[in-house]
Amino acid sequence: METNLKAIVREGMGSAESRRLRKDGNIPAVVYGLGMDPLSVAVNAREFRNALKTEAGTNVIINLEVGSDNYTALAREIQKHPYRDEYLHIDLIQIDLTQSVEADVQIDFVGIPAGVKEEGGLVQTINSSISISALPSNIPTSIELDISALNVGENLTATDVNLPEGVELANEDDESLLVTITLPRAAVEEEDLDELGMEGEESADGESTEETVEEGSSDESGE
Repeated sequence: METNLKAIVREGMGSAESRRLRKDGNIPAVVYGLGMDPLSVAVNAREFRNALKTEAGTNVIINLEVGSDNYTALAREIQKHPYRDEYLHIDLIQIDLTQSVEADVQIDFVGIPAGVKEEGGLVQTINSSISISALPSNIPTSIELDISALNVGENLTATDVNLPEGVELANEDDESLLVTITLPRAAVEEEDLDELGMEGEESADGESTEETVEEGSSDESGE
């Protein structure tokens, strides 16, 4: 998915200038990649926010117009304010539509795991995205992963994801854990208590037997 975005060349630099740009509704940014010299620009905050609202999200292909120049780019290293809904800075990486790029893609977990339905387990999501490599136009919006066959104690990793044609893992040996099925904490604690109780009973039985033997030995010596 593609979107058009206009930018202006930044004349000043530094934190004071960046604050002024943000106050005026713009976001400081830099365009680089494919051997070009980095170009400091500013993009309209509202237009950039709307660009990210497409299905492609941060992987939307941006046709960036800077004066009379045009760049095809992806937004990377998007810095946001720690507690305000405000973008602080954006890296726009120029790309070649005929060359593969790396991107993080959302994983949609589908199905109810057997361990949840039959054993009362819980779904624990470890990572909800994976890093893939594909042509910019082939980057999927998201990828589905069926978790319905998982039992308690089982998990799925990045290598278990069925990737669309033309899409590969950025690291073919990626074993990043995505999801696992665990028992509720209360059930685990109850199981631990049951085990402790059994150990206590065994220990008490052993002490009782030992005391009986000692008393028997004492009686025999007295006789």
